[in-house]
Amino acid sequence: MSGNLRRGFTLVEAIASVFIITLVITTAFSIVVNIRNQTIATNQKIIAIDLAGAIRDEIQNVTDYNTLALWLNGESKTIDSSNCASMETPFACTVFNRTVGGRVYDDAITIIFDAADAQSQTYKVVGFSIVIVYYQERAIEIRGIVYE
Repeated sequence: MSGNLRRGFTLVEAIASVFIITLVITTAFSIVVNIRNQTIATNQKIIAIDLAGAIRDEIQNVTDYNTLALWLNGESKTIDSSNCASMETPFACTVFNRTVGGRVYDDAITIIFDAADAQSQTYKVVGFSIVIVYYQERAIEIRGIVYE
């Protein structure tokens, strides 16, 4: 046998192996975290859509075109939980008091009523949007109308 034959890894091979293993573990962890965040965001979006639909239905059921048109006076109005009481809305400000699955949505809900235009006055329609910020900065918007 030859005296120059050595068994084992060199230092460079060991460092390269550690680097590759670290890279694989870091990538796998990153993928798992991203999948988890996407799952949470998707679940929160489903809740936000249901919540916005319920708020839209409530506004449509408790208000009528004439009351809204008179209150809007041809202007666009943006309502949220902080200004609802001072705006003297024709619907109860309790539409903002929403808690689902332990999360309070009060500050995440904004309702925007459209300004009247010629077409909406002709057809006696008031349009509005409900915007809910549901996960970090992500938001959904649901449209609704109240008509005569």
